[in-house]
Amino acid sequence: MLAFLLKPMHVTLPAVVLLAAPHALARSMAHALLQARQAHGAQARDWQCLAPQPGDAWPAGALVYLLGQDWRESSENPAAGEALARQLSDWRRQLHAQGQAYVVLYGTPAAQWQQLADSLKSMAPDADWAWISAQNPWKPSTRMRRPGCEQCSDPDCERRLFESLPLSRSAPSP
Repeated sequence: MLAFLLKPMHVTLPAVVLLAAPHALARSMAHALLQARQAHGAQARDWQCLAPQPGDAWPAGALVYLLGQDWRESSENPAAGEALARQLSDWRRQLHAQGQAYVVLYGTPAAQWQQLADSLKSMAPDADWAWISAQNPWKPSTRMRRPGCEQCSDPDCERRLFESLPLSRSAPSP
């Protein structure tokens, strides 16, 4: 009797559908998720992560995520931002017409990846989702400096930047 309780159970991961405007964002995130799953040691055929085009069907029972528009990107090109907003509205109308539950993820792709990981862990808590948090391809490297650090013109910041340089440089010889 106890052997049954101690035996690890294999939990089937629910299919995940990613919808976005532009479609390339959903497609690249779906591909990255499948790559992360394979890097974790699982077979690609063990799990479905799809990025359908408008009008395409997806598996019943799939967890659907709408990748929202990052406001910083939409303000750079207003015409393109309006087209993306229209596509996102079309996705919402289609989901509402189908009675399909969905979750909207906002922010940068790195933030959306983390929100997706957190959501999946809460929607299917018995499944192993640890591999998603461990492999965020959009997460900036810890070795990278903040952009524009040398242009900030803050004397204290500049001093800290120079003090952090390695001291192994030899002094110039006279």
